[in-house]
Amino acid sequence: MRMSCNGCRVLRKGCSEGCTIRPCLQWIKTPEAQANATVFLAKFYGRAGLLNLLAAGPDHLRPAVFRSLLYEACGRIVNPIYGSVGLLWSGQWQACQAAVEAVLKGHPAAQGLRHPPRLQGRRGRRRRQPAPRRARRPHPLQARLLQLQLQARRQACRSSRRQARRVPQQQQPDARDGAGGGGRRR
Repeated sequence: MRMSCNGCRVLRKGCSEGCTIRPCLQWIKTPEAQANATVFLAKFYGRAGLLNLLAAGPDHLRPAVFRSLLYEACGRIVNPIYGSVGLLWSGQWQACQAAVEAVLKGHPAAQGLRHPPRLQGRRGRRRRQPAPRRARRPHPLQARLLQLQLQARRQACRSSRRQARRVPQQQQPDARDGAGGGGRRR
């Protein structure tokens, strides 16, 4: 009987001959780092989610999937909006690598980082984040004016509807007008 791999040991899962985690951890050198990486990914993706993501790929790609998941999770910790792709695109890949090294050593991944790094535009200029729009309440007199304007519009709509109903009735020729020629005159 083989001993459990470090991934199954920290997940408290029985390790079998066809373990999905064991081949994924071979690129990590120390057992402590293997355990730290597995615990971090299990906390980030969930234990079942991690195992399902690893089992979804072919056997020969599972170590690469594990490594990708680790880099993406660390990238999301450092830059929650764009993740590792945003760090790579902005030229700050070293922040993602430092976060992975911190996870492997058992340290918090985003130690000392308070804000995600800003992305640079195509010409090296920094993009400006749009300011959040605040809803302003109008001045009480302005609010009353808006209310009166709304009432006037509603009244105009009502009166135009009433006139539209009356117009077809007035345009019909009446037999008493003499328009038909056969009616009596008074």
